[in-house]
Amino acid sequence: MFWRSRDILEGPEWANVRALYKSSGFSDDELKKPIIGIVNSFNSICPGHAILKQMTQRVKEGISAGGGMAVEFGTIGACDGIAMGHKGMKYILPTREMIANDIEAMVEAHRLDGLVLLGSCDKIIPGMLIGAMRVNLPTIFVNGGPTLPGHMVEGNPYGGEFIDHSFIQQSEGALKAGIIDQEQFDWIENNAVPTIGSCAMLGTANTMSCLAEAMGISLPGSAAIPAVYSRRLSVAYESGKTVMELIKKDIHIKDIVTKKAIENAIKVNSAIGGSTNTVLHLLALAYAAEIDMDIFEFGEISKNIPHLVAMIPAGKYTLLDFYEAGGVQAVMYELKEQLNLDCLTCTTRTIGKNLKTCKNYNHDVIHTIDQPAHIHGGIAILNGNLAPDGAVTKPSAIPENALSFTGPARIYESEQEALIGIRNREVKEGEVVVIRNEGPKGGPGMPEMYKAMKLLVGMNLGDKVCVITDGRFSGSNNGCFVGHICPEAADNGPIAYLKNGDLISVDVNKGRIDALDVDFSARMKSDKRYNFNENVTGYLFQYRNNVESASKGAVIPTRK
Repeated sequence: MFWRSRDILEGPEWANVRALYKSSGFSDDELKKPIIGIVNSFNSICPGHAILKQMTQRVKEGISAGGGMAVEFGTIGACDGIAMGHKGMKYILPTREMIANDIEAMVEAHRLDGLVLLGSCDKIIPGMLIGAMRVNLPTIFVNGGPTLPGHMVEGNPYGGEFIDHSFIQQSEGALKAGIIDQEQFDWIENNAVPTIGSCAMLGTANTMSCLAEAMGISLPGSAAIPAVYSRRLSVAYESGKTVMELIKKDIHIKDIVTKKAIENAIKVNSAIGGSTNTVLHLLALAYAAEIDMDIFEFGEISKNIPHLVAMIPAGKYTLLDFYEAGGVQAVMYELKEQLNLDCLTCTTRTIGKNLKTCKNYNHDVIHTIDQPAHIHGGIAILNGNLAPDGAVTKPSAIPENALSFTGPARIYESEQEALIGIRNREVKEGEVVVIRNEGPKGGPGMPEMYKAMKLLVGMNLGDKVCVITDGRFSGSNNGCFVGHICPEAADNGPIAYLKNGDLISVDVNKGRIDALDVDFSARMKSDKRYNFNENVTGYLFQYRNNVESASKGAVIPTRK
């Protein structure tokens, strides 16, 4: 078989390239093998990535055992939790495109033959997959795994035995409201996150790991293995060997991540109650794969799949419970009548063949499709006069009594303004909190309104107010919320023309979000739009001037 690295390694004219590899200690024998790039987002900032240094060694051993030559390069991996609630969050979504660019540039510059993607956490996983789609090589993704949850029985807000990192922010709201004292708050801070790994709840990090497995680009059963389990290292080795099988059988990532595979991921996302951010990431992945899919098609695929797994923040279970119950494969087994079973996976077998050996080990954790945890799916796409190009919410994380909500608008022009207002106890029961100018262009960077929502939940207002925004939410948010309102304020969307006191109706069951008795066309003619935060520099300047709408996945176009 001819590998593309041969183009720059064979013949006297390429002796200079061979010499450079030999200067790093590679041998003539190794230089006759396929060269597999290990893309590693390890750093010592993000706890979700701390295990990746160990894992990469096992991946290298697997590649070597499979007959390949492993080379490693790094890419960035920012932590959403550390970046949350300040200027740094503006950079988080834009890192997705930076990671994709890194991979494209390194792979094409060095004519690599295959890829193993090693990453965890929110924007790293989709960034890696988008970059891999651009170069279209034999590829496998390996995640670092979730942290173990904190243990807390008395006063547990989720109703179970475990807590997660997101509960800390919620507890700030409880502290300010006098519901808990400082000693209790300090205990939560010190015990909510006991190990390395991505957050223990079903936020975007673990959701994207699960969806990578659902699409067939990760080994079956691998997504939910805790970071501190030894099985995590053996999967790394097996993944290294598996990419060599993909090389031998000439199976590329676009052979695996097809439209049918993305449809499977959307269905699994709905069943597990995955993050709202998956809408952005799966639409962006479809764009990278040159697959036609829009936000409303995403909604149509989602809406017929009920919620089967009530994980934090939409229930009491954690990723540890999910793993022990059978994980993604058990969910797919329960959904098998709804899935495209003929999709190829990185095992070189189809989804259907992989599922023949699967089992659901705990029906309390992973429900059957005829007895779901909630009849509502994980994601809903809304539209209406406030969001003609769509908006995103998470019915599985919204209390039943708040699925239909009408109230007067209390408007904040930024996340920081909203945080100040909420902490000052300005927000009153029955109101719709509007946070605007935080979309991909307006932010810029489409920051998450995580802290605002968590503070309100901690103040016992999660189902008594509704938060709507042209920004995003964290996968760990719960309460009544709607994000990704499109067009955003910076694109002259209707949200830019809302006024304090306007009556806003959110009806998740009917898929609507509307400002009642508001003539937006008249306001657009007569009102001067508020321009917020226009002066940005550096990468955010480039991002603002090139990014597409959230309804298109907030991609930066890479083709005409």
